[in-house]
Amino acid sequence: MRKINAFSTPIITFQNKELLPELKDYILSLKVDGIDSNIAPLLKNNLKESKFNLFTHENKIIKETELFITSCLKKAINDLKNQDEDYDIKINESWFHIGRKNSSHDVHIHPNCSWCGVFYVQSGDRDCGGKTIFNNPIQSNFVDYATIIMREPAVIIHPEDGKLALFPSYLNHYQTLYTGDEERIVIAFNSIILQKQN
Repeated sequence: MRKINAFSTPIITFQNKELLPELKDYILSLKVDGIDSNIAPLLKNNLKESKFNLFTHENKIIKETELFITSCLKKAINDLKNQDEDYDIKINESWFHIGRKNSSHDVHIHPNCSWCGVFYVQSGDRDCGGKTIFNNPIQSNFVDYATIIMREPAVIIHPEDGKLALFPSYLNHYQTLYTGDEERIVIAFNSIILQKQN
């Protein structure tokens, strides 16, 4: 017997709380109000969103955050490939959300990239929603005792200060309703990963 585990979809998490205090102060200093990106505003409820150029800012904490994220992407891809290579990692879009009470972000994907991520700078009040839900990309047309083991409907990422979640761009995902009083601050980004030319 030979088994092939096909079509596996990894979601990979890392942790870094050291960046958070300075990163939060910088994001709040930008005083974004509304959906500055003008991207899919109808999917975003009670959110403020920056333009999609956060990592182009010439700021020390932003550069440190980008370096942390790209190093995590490198580790994740090398782990998946069981290799130790260097990559040309381009963060082609990066932005932040500030979610207030009763904020949510409806189902969407991130086009024009390969790997994406969310970095929870301030996850908000505990047990008040705001989870990131990744829907299963494999849709079965029949359910019985054999297929039910392959039908996990979704993966839930619980928000936690300093958590970074990396995922392939094709995954449908959304933020559940957040009902807490403390604002949530989340950085998101899209990336393109190429083999580095020596």
